[in-house]
Amino acid sequence: KDDEVDFDSWLGNFVSMGNATDNHYNCYHPANFQTRALTSPLDDVHDGRGGFNPNMTLAMNTYKNLDFVALVEFVHESQCMLYYRLGDKAPPTAISYLDKSCHCEKQHEEHQKSKTVYVQHHNMGKRSNLRDLPAATLSKVVTLTSADSFIYVNALKNFMDEMAWLESDDGLGRRVVCDNVLKKWESELAYLDGGRFNVTQLYHDAVVEQK
Repeated sequence: KDDEVDFDSWLGNFVSMGNATDNHYNCYHPANFQTRALTSPLDDVHDGRGGFNPNMTLAMNTYKNLDFVALVEFVHESQCMLYYRLGDKAPPTAISYLDKSCHCEKQHEEHQKSKTVYVQHHNMGKRSNLRDLPAATLSKVVTLTSADSFIYVNALKNFMDEMAWLESDDGLGRRVVCDNVLKKWESELAYLDGGRFNVTQLYHDAVVEQK
């Protein structure tokens, strides 16, 4: 449990700091880090300036101007979209991946053959789920990521719209976002949108809209 106590203490340092830039260890300030990256004219946004009141209009405009946005929770599906969009410019390995792996019925089999290797940085390993952290700790996370969460919910919706198109007859004409993958992320992403977020429903709504 020491890691949970330390994490809570670390988060508390930044929550109480607010927009100040002192005591951020001269390195990384977590407040709305993604949104700061979308709005800062600087290459380095570690110091946390503006983290608690970022320019959301600029952040959304920057995001919308990006041609392709992959999501870490849906890396495989993002690859499928990217490789399909490359069309004739896709290298042979990408075409092979699209043909062999971008099917729900074949996903598990192909992933076992080319399983992603994760690097373990400390003895405790990587926590499989953050939702079981104490409520007080999760509250600090919400405070520090309020703008990022807004951007991310929009990114998820756009991503599911794109995937619904990819799965339609105008695209691959087959399922790529699989039920077991959606189920895996339901509980982890449920905290979004005030605790009302359901990623599976978001996907199905996108499919209905596409038809």
